[in-house]
Amino acid sequence: MFQRRSEVGEEQGETVIALYSQQTNMSYIPPVYLKNGPNQNRSCTNVCCCLLFLLSIGALGYFYFLTYSSQHIERLYTPVDSEGRECGQGNLNKFPFIYFVTPDEKYLYRTVCVEKCPKQEDQQLLCAPNNVVKDCHNNASPSDPEKRVLIYDSDKYSGNICLPRDENFKKTVQPAILVGEIQQALVNTQANLPIIAISGGAAFLLAFFFTIMIGLCTTLIVYLFILVYISLTGFLSAYFLLYFMRSPLDLFPYFDKSTYAWSPYMLAASITFAVLCVYAIFTLCWNLKKMKFMISLVKLATTFLYQNKTIIIVPIVFFFLVMSTLLIWIASALAVLSEQQMDYSLDSQIYPFEKIQLKFDTLIKLMITVLALIWLMQYILSLARFLNASTATLWYFHASSNNGFLWDSFKLAVQYHNGSITAEAIYSFFFSGISKAFNLIYDSLNRCRLKRHNIILNCFASISLCLCCVCENFIMYINNYAFVYIVMTSADYFESSKAVHFVIKRNHQDFETLSGLGEQFTHFSKMFIFLITTIGTFIYVKEQTDFTLQLYTFAIIAFITLSIATLFMDMFGQSADALLLTYFTDCEVQKYHFGLDDCGSCPPQIRDQVQHIREKQKIYFG
Repeated sequence: MFQRRSEVGEEQGETVIALYSQQTNMSYIPPVYLKNGPNQNRSCTNVCCCLLFLLSIGALGYFYFLTYSSQHIERLYTPVDSEGRECGQGNLNKFPFIYFVTPDEKYLYRTVCVEKCPKQEDQQLLCAPNNVVKDCHNNASPSDPEKRVLIYDSDKYSGNICLPRDENFKKTVQPAILVGEIQQALVNTQANLPIIAISGGAAFLLAFFFTIMIGLCTTLIVYLFILVYISLTGFLSAYFLLYFMRSPLDLFPYFDKSTYAWSPYMLAASITFAVLCVYAIFTLCWNLKKMKFMISLVKLATTFLYQNKTIIIVPIVFFFLVMSTLLIWIASALAVLSEQQMDYSLDSQIYPFEKIQLKFDTLIKLMITVLALIWLMQYILSLARFLNASTATLWYFHASSNNGFLWDSFKLAVQYHNGSITAEAIYSFFFSGISKAFNLIYDSLNRCRLKRHNIILNCFASISLCLCCVCENFIMYINNYAFVYIVMTSADYFESSKAVHFVIKRNHQDFETLSGLGEQFTHFSKMFIFLITTIGTFIYVKEQTDFTLQLYTFAIIAFITLSIATLFMDMFGQSADALLLTYFTDCEVQKYHFGLDDCGSCPPQIRDQVQHIREKQKIYFG
């Protein structure tokens, strides 16, 4: 697909290429046919990865079907009375609610299943007696708690719990409702399902709003994202640190001091937000002179998005796809948990929601479902990245037609390049962090070898570089821009990654000022939306519900909001990076094959913007 120097057969290009061959790395130069646009002669790429994708999806679907169809998820939500009988099931189908007849911390096992949640004026509970609570009449019995049956005002909570209205009683029975970690997650998540949906909708609307506003006031929005992000992460770091040190702020007193003071969760949260804040400040200071380039890149992406308004369909559709995947995973995980057989025969004191003792095989299945969720989410995000990059690339070459680029990109993904998308998902899942660390080490060692005059350091750097070369064919060339070359040339993922690597290497000075700026804007913008939405939801949940927002529910909300923000904001970073890479590739085709300094296919809508960026680069380098 790509022409090496010895393979270039265009007579008019041979002389031009020879002039550059001694000064430039000529591996994987762009093919001459790109002068007329992307390659039309396509075939399926990365077929092995495509087969792996189909097999994994089939296996996961079969696993989910067997698990979900053979278990009873409702058992996890169903409370049991003091005798271990499930409320609302079997003979107790007319008594669906659990009621604490003795709201004392030592006697929370004294429960009955009731027909409805009682009021204080009632003289008798509409309940099903058991071997512990044998009488449903009101009986204060101050001398013997074992016989006490209190009737108090209560309200239905979480579908099957009669929760006391009295604050003291409410705090007393809370440990019995949240007795186990699994039940704690399930009860709280079930109670807050509307809030979870609201958080997703809020993140969606906020991301959509800023998608529109970025085109109207780009500079203001960029600085707003960065400054608010730094302020929020710094404040949250100090906030959680003060809680950890038992000196909480009164501004948002949402945590119980006795429960959370000195908690490792608080210290971990403080350190995490401190790292994010320091990273943001360091990035801002390091790239302060490059902020004008970041703003220019965002304007470039905005121009493309305004010219291709249908691309807004991508985050909208993928938002529902992400939500559906999450719901399927939750159902599958609950089905796995429902395999546990709860044996109450040996318990003298049975609480409504007994803690589940997970077996080894169940833990393995849960790990499989978690890996399946991560894998599917990564594939969904990779498919969204492909559609963004492909649409930008096709528009660059055929902007005059201005029609159907998103649909064409989708057809390319389905018909030819699903294997490459799977390969990118595998890379992002397993090797993304390793690749970045490898490239950082490689560049540092290379600079050390070139600049240091110490013989020992030079020898160490040279030996280390030789060791790095063992891995370079697999890791060093892999990058996030391969989709652009896949669309242009129909090469596979790994060949396209190598081609992009050499394009960046040949245009090092240009990419030195622009590289990573699109990703940095995406990072700041999606974290801004994520933090605003998640913190707002956290405050709203605490104000509207009786129980503290649990870690599990908070994690689901955070996952949803971050996914939505990523889908929307990735459009800008990926579109800008794709347009720039396509522009440099177009320039190389003209330069190496025809000896021209102009770019033949650059759309007039962005030509002035790109030229403006190049002029800023000349000023930047003096």
